[in-house]
Amino acid sequence: MKVKDIMKPNPITLTLQNSLKDLIEIFRENEIGSVIIVDQKKEPYQIVTLRDLSRICFLNLFTDSILEALKELNKDKNSLITVSPNDSYIEALSLMKKFNISHLPVVNQKKKLVGILSIRDIAKNFPELIFIDPLTEVNNRAYLNIINTKIKKINGPATILMIDIDNFKEINDTFGHVVGDKVLKKLAQTLRKNVKITDEVIRYGGEEFLIIAYRCDLEEGKILAERLRKRVEDIKFNKICPKFKITVSIGISIYEPQEDLLTAIEKADKAMYKAKQKGKNRVEVFENSLSS
Repeated sequence: MKVKDIMKPNPITLTLQNSLKDLIEIFRENEIGSVIIVDQKKEPYQIVTLRDLSRICFLNLFTDSILEALKELNKDKNSLITVSPNDSYIEALSLMKKFNISHLPVVNQKKKLVGILSIRDIAKNFPELIFIDPLTEVNNRAYLNIINTKIKKINGPATILMIDIDNFKEINDTFGHVVGDKVLKKLAQTLRKNVKITDEVIRYGGEEFLIIAYRCDLEEGKILAERLRKRVEDIKFNKICPKFKITVSIGISIYEPQEDLLTAIEKADKAMYKAKQKGKNRVEVFENSLSS
């Protein structure tokens, strides 16, 4: 789905000639999260959110000029982030996450304002996206809140795998973050393709991924982990460098129905760090001795 399918057309705007009083009145009279400031050409100059409005009030600016207030907030035309109506909503969500913003002006090819897209609009149309990592398109850490209830209803054992990319900082430092993002995407795709469709694949944070394999005992979990480790070794990045390879360290624990899911995750995390200490690119199972 495209941005144009879920954006709100005809957003509320003010000009640089309007006053802060006008801005406050607009927010007061309308249930909105942002106002777009336009220049003399009616092109978007900047966006002011409710969060910005609270900052303006906190700064207690001795001005009634919107332009001066924007300068105090370090907001100018060059810092404005926009999207196209034909952009994917996933791309828009990724921008929001990257720059920690909640609203995006939508402009056409002539840079004219045609709408506004908010994180609330996306969540309203796709509530499940709240639990999707926009970069890798697998579930994010917030999804654990759902799994915590779901896993208690699953009959049979469940295996937890904590997977961490080896030497990821060096990859970013050597090849740049664009390549680092490609590595994360490719790894997520590989993990997703090599587990059961009912299993969970989660980007736990940074370069760490979590897999919850349902109805999978410890021995089956070891086999799964080794298979995933080898599949990752086989990933090709020919467009980056024919010899470029990545490896992962994997920690395993078994989820016990009587314990909290986060406890099982912590155990898998400790086992993963043990794998790092033993040389990386290997699988380790949690043992009680690791908790000391």
